[in-house]
Amino acid sequence: MTTHPDTVRIAIKTGAEQTELRSYPWPELGEDEGMLKIEACGVGGAEPEVYRAADKWAPVAMGHQIVGSIAAIGPKAQKMWKVEPGERVVIQEYLPCKACKWCLKGEYRFCPDADFFGGAKPRRFGLIDPTDPPHLVGGFAEYIHLPWNTVFHKIPQDLPAELATLAIPIGNGVQWVAMDVNAGPGKTVLIIGPGQQGLGAVLGAKDAGASTIILAGKGARDQARLDLAPDLGADHVLNVEHESLLDGLRRILGPEGGLDVVVDTTGDPGGANMDQYLEVANYGAWLWVNAMDRGVPVKAVKQKYLTVRSGRGRSWWAVDTALRIITSRRFPLEKMCTNLFGLDEVDLAIKATAGREVEGAIHCVVDPWR
Repeated sequence: MTTHPDTVRIAIKTGAEQTELRSYPWPELGEDEGMLKIEACGVGGAEPEVYRAADKWAPVAMGHQIVGSIAAIGPKAQKMWKVEPGERVVIQEYLPCKACKWCLKGEYRFCPDADFFGGAKPRRFGLIDPTDPPHLVGGFAEYIHLPWNTVFHKIPQDLPAELATLAIPIGNGVQWVAMDVNAGPGKTVLIIGPGQQGLGAVLGAKDAGASTIILAGKGARDQARLDLAPDLGADHVLNVEHESLLDGLRRILGPEGGLDVVVDTTGDPGGANMDQYLEVANYGAWLWVNAMDRGVPVKAVKQKYLTVRSGRGRSWWAVDTALRIITSRRFPLEKMCTNLFGLDEVDLAIKATAGREVEGAIHCVVDPWR
């Protein structure tokens, strides 16, 4: 019989930038449920925004870049998930219904139950109120409860947990640059924003075979990330505080060159960068933009026959590709995992991800056993 603790510790957001450690009892499991012993949970790029929210997402069990090993599993769940006790997995945050038209197409990220934009309380790890049982519904914890509709990716037994937490941010980058806007062989790609997902897009473009990859960032905070980017596949980096984006692009591309793909991860609604890169975009270029309140440049879209997309998380295949990139060991991804925190340091881990209190943080990881 598998032994387990009587209680489990979990970090809960109780208010705007307020976290407390709580203990909840080990839940009674149904035949189609399980428990995951969490080895590590990365801090996502969007989590500082959730953490700052004063009138929403409280209480909430944060943490969704989850890596661990199966600690307990019901017989129906074992048959359905095809995982054994002790196997290691990455789980995605989505908890889809698996019956709607989107789930049946394999696009569970659009499922009304799990869609961030589909309702006030989407069912996805990292955004669930832990007040009601089973309570253990976030990744900043020692264990997490696995309902029947958990989305799994198996990982090798010897893959370091810190590297495995990169599957979600790199998966986002793969989705955005390779699957959403068609980076590939012969393409010249500009990625704006060198956060963990921007660096994931560099890796995704490199894996897709792009011929020229340019990464742009801004200011001292981005410099460490820009310095790392060549090791991850970037051919050129630009710090736009030292050189304007347009001047840097013209220097790199030359008089005849242009951009085939642009992925702007920043969400900056100012529009200055868009004006500059549109000037050197090729006819037929693909643009991926993240700002919700930025006007679509219809005139430029028509003149240059542009395709404009934006993002909605990532597909199962994007994370599967990210794990292939990670397990290939082609890139020094351990350099992305800059900071490791304990369960009692979740507050600091989230603030460090936002560029506060800790210098040089790129990807922060919470180890609940530290």
